[in-house]
Parts: sequence; structure tokens; C-alpha cells
Amino acid sequence: MNQLDNEEKKILSLLPKGIDRPRPLRELVKLTGWTNRKIRATIYRLIVIHHQPIGAVYQRPGNGYFIITNDTERQAALAPLTSQIAMMSRRAQVIGNAELGDDE
Repeated sequence: MNQLDNEEKKILSLLPKGIDRPRPLRELVKLTGWTNRKIRATIYRLIVIHHQPIGAVYQRPGNGYFIITNDTERQAALAPLTSQIAMMSRRAQVIGNAELGDDE
């Protein structure tokens, strides 16, 4: 595993262990002074490059990021991702098969 840079260490230290009190993106913005995009990119690197088990809850109240600590939390984090993948796949299929009108 690659070494974490200072930004990655900072975000990781701000994420709670467990799904009970996930930390919202807006709170991470306040705590770091970074943009939404920078925080999301850092979380992406932590997950994809460094294999950190970070999950997210997207419903309100109680939305935010957290460190996955058990299989129940893992499933809760995977559910919205798999749903989004299925929706995007359907959308791509419809666009790929759509009848196109003549531009001329």
C-alpha cells in the first residue's frame, strides 16, 4: 500500500468509525477549508488507491462519510452504489439504442 499524503491523513482522521454518526461533506468542508471536489477526490484516492473501507450514507438526516467497521455497514455502503450502477447502465443502454433524428 502506498503511503498516505497529508491530505489523505487529514480526511481519514476526520471520518468516524462506524455508521452511527457519519460526517457530512459540508462539515468536512468547514473543518478543512477545502472544496467539495477536493474532499471527494481525496476520499476517492483513499478508497481506490489505498483500499480504505470508507462508506457513505446518502439519506437525510444522517448523511455523510464513515469508516466501515463490519459487514452490515459494508452492505449499507454498497447498496446505493450498486443501485446507481444499475441506473447508469439502463440510461447508457437507452441512449445507445435511441433513434436519432436527421439533422439535415
